[in-house]
Amino acid sequence: MNATLRFLAGYARRNLGQYMLGLAALLATNYAVVRIPALLGEALNILEGSGAAVLAESRGIAIELMVLAVVVIAVRTLSRVFFFNPGREIEYRLGVDLFERLLGLQRPYFNRHKVGELISIASNDTTSVRLLVGFAGLQVINVAVAIPMHLWQMASTDLALTAWCLGPVVIGAAYMRWTVKRFFAMIRDGMQQLARLSDRVLESYAGVGTIRSHAAEVATIRRFDERNESYLALQLRVSAIRAFGMPVLAFSGLIGAGVVLWAGGNRVIAKELGIGDLAAFTALLVSLVGILTSLAWVLAAVGRGMIATDRVAELMHTPDDLPPVKSALAVVQAPRIEIRGLSFTYEGTDTPAIEGIHAEIAPGKTLGIFGKTGSGKTTLVNLLTRVYTPPVGTVFIDGVDIVEAGLAEVREAMAVVPQAPFLFSSRLRDNITLQEANPRARSKVAATAGVEPVRDEPDPRLDAVLASACLNDDIAQLAQGLDTIVGERGVMLSGGQRQRAALARAIYRNRPILVLDDVLAAVDQGTEARLVEAIRGLRSDGAATSAPTTIIVSHRTSVLEHVDEIIVLDHGKMVERGTHAQLLRAGGVYAETHRHQEGAT
Repeated sequence: MNATLRFLAGYARRNLGQYMLGLAALLATNYAVVRIPALLGEALNILEGSGAAVLAESRGIAIELMVLAVVVIAVRTLSRVFFFNPGREIEYRLGVDLFERLLGLQRPYFNRHKVGELISIASNDTTSVRLLVGFAGLQVINVAVAIPMHLWQMASTDLALTAWCLGPVVIGAAYMRWTVKRFFAMIRDGMQQLARLSDRVLESYAGVGTIRSHAAEVATIRRFDERNESYLALQLRVSAIRAFGMPVLAFSGLIGAGVVLWAGGNRVIAKELGIGDLAAFTALLVSLVGILTSLAWVLAAVGRGMIATDRVAELMHTPDDLPPVKSALAVVQAPRIEIRGLSFTYEGTDTPAIEGIHAEIAPGKTLGIFGKTGSGKTTLVNLLTRVYTPPVGTVFIDGVDIVEAGLAEVREAMAVVPQAPFLFSSRLRDNITLQEANPRARSKVAATAGVEPVRDEPDPRLDAVLASACLNDDIAQLAQGLDTIVGERGVMLSGGQRQRAALARAIYRNRPILVLDDVLAAVDQGTEARLVEAIRGLRSDGAATSAPTTIIVSHRTSVLEHVDEIIVLDHGKMVERGTHAQLLRAGGVYAETHRHQEGAT
């Protein structure tokens, strides 16, 4: 609990001034709320008399009541502004920090946590935190301020009646305390179930094509219904506890009101208590019961918010598992890459994915990595690009251990095309250049407002990259060319077009190291030959400088014919090494695969 409060305090500290103003507004609101019944009681007591003095005194009370009514409207509104606005700001800052934190976490973390769970934390939990520091915070402080003020005003009116009415209210409050523990446990379980439900929905959306092609809609809906019904049942139990808690508090308050009317009425008849005092006391008690009744809703928001804060704080405090930076890496031109006895075992497994890999790539040269499916090719690429952290002393760039260098520096030196490229749901141009389009460009709103839309500047380098990636013919067939929105994950493009768009992105980045992980698997032979030729002749901006140091992963020997050296992987071990011609003469795995592929064509 203390850690949770410290975490919240770190975000709320910036808005401390607004919260103090909100507290002042709550104090003023509750003073007016308890003062109004007291004034009404005074007015009723005065009206029992007669004469001009009574009328004058009543007029003064009426004026004060009108002033207090205006004050209540103003300060109640201000109290909400001073509490709700910081809640929105904290939600915004928390969302930004969460996004930044997720970008800094490494692949093993995402292997252990499902996407639906992370989305639930980033959306549902941050909203619950906002309600905690906004609505729930306002209500908790309001209750903390209102109850003492009401009790003080009630005791000032009549101490004996205060003692009579508190008994039932205390019993109702004790019941609420008993239910809170069950309530919090159910809320935590509900948030975990919601995360699993979100993951199921996202998984179904992502695989909707597979579901439809295999006619698995019924089974998918059944699995979704199972989780949905479990979540619904839990929420119904939570609602039952909350719904029953409110009547219990209200009932205890009504019993207190009945006691007050019985005991107070007898005293009024006995002329021991004024009718105005009884009316004022009853109004204060009804107001107090209303405050206590709202505790059921407040406890729900507080419980959800505290649990959500725990989950958010746990994610924010998750270590990034990055080793300390000990060496600087400043790669300006094509570097030398060395792999020295690289072995790696995935978390939770005992068998190494790769073992004892050795290789050296001279500046500007190309290394080919060949192997059958499951041989460890992608694992090796993920280690070289630090998607996973390799063991210390196994991978070097210009003599610098990449584990001891800054992760940002390592990745800044590389342009990587993964085996399954990802495209954003934006223009094809923006997917290649990774630059945000100006929001006024092609804007109908800007056009109707008389504002000249901002046009994309001519980019000769982009034109050259498109030619190298063999995308010009495809772009010509698109309705809006480079301005075509490619859809989620590039759904508007074919597999080969997505791979070539990702290749164009890597070439456009113009980095000293180029890593291509089986990027030509989805293209035909003619396009493959053109792409291989483009990669071989790659130059920085077309100038006569050395090509980047390149790593090409492929299971097709035709892609690797002209690389400077090839290493052949089999079950995670390097079984052959040499040029294309040398490996053919050796007659091993590579030569056998080459003969098979040549015969197939």
